[in-house]
Amino acid sequence: MKLNYIINIALALFAVIVLYRAECGKPVVLGETIKVDGKKYEVINQVIDTQYIKIKEIKYKKGEDIYHDTTIYVPIPFLDSVKLDSLVKLHYAKNVYSDTFKLNYGMIYVQDSVQFNKIFGRKWSADLLIPKETKTTTVKEPAKAQVYFGAGASYGASIIPGVGLMLKTKKDRIYGVSLGVSNGLPIYGGHIYIKLF
Repeated sequence: MKLNYIINIALALFAVIVLYRAECGKPVVLGETIKVDGKKYEVINQVIDTQYIKIKEIKYKKGEDIYHDTTIYVPIPFLDSVKLDSLVKLHYAKNVYSDTFKLNYGMIYVQDSVQFNKIFGRKWSADLLIPKETKTTTVKEPAKAQVYFGAGASYGASIIPGVGLMLKTKKDRIYGVSLGVSNGLPIYGGHIYIKLF
């Protein structure tokens, strides 16, 4: 019963993480409309650049500043002068212990110095290359319908003055109406223009 419950919780968490990562890493599609500060823009280009920042850091800590846990005492065996001399030399000797940790972004080196049965000092250094990703998205305002008003004249057998109104749509099509006067009679016109290239 408990095992099924734990498995269901683990699966639910896994599903949430997968959905979250899929939504966050969703790429921007060229031509797609996005909102910036509440205003719609059309995406015309996106450049993703990854730079690696080199970090090299060295820290040293004195032994007195390192947290010391409990001391466990053990019975002391019988020691003659030769063994005692050997133990005293080991007690006064400074031993250096080094270790390396490999991470995704580089290496961390740790070096501990031990003397008098305690840590004398600890030094760690890191050589890391941290990725920094920058996204540059180029946008433009989406196309809008535009209305034009104008006046003009046509010349044939006589001069025909007139006025007109044109509408340019988002798809670059132009629709127009016009009104003119010829010999005192109104002349109506309609126009459709389609962008060829």
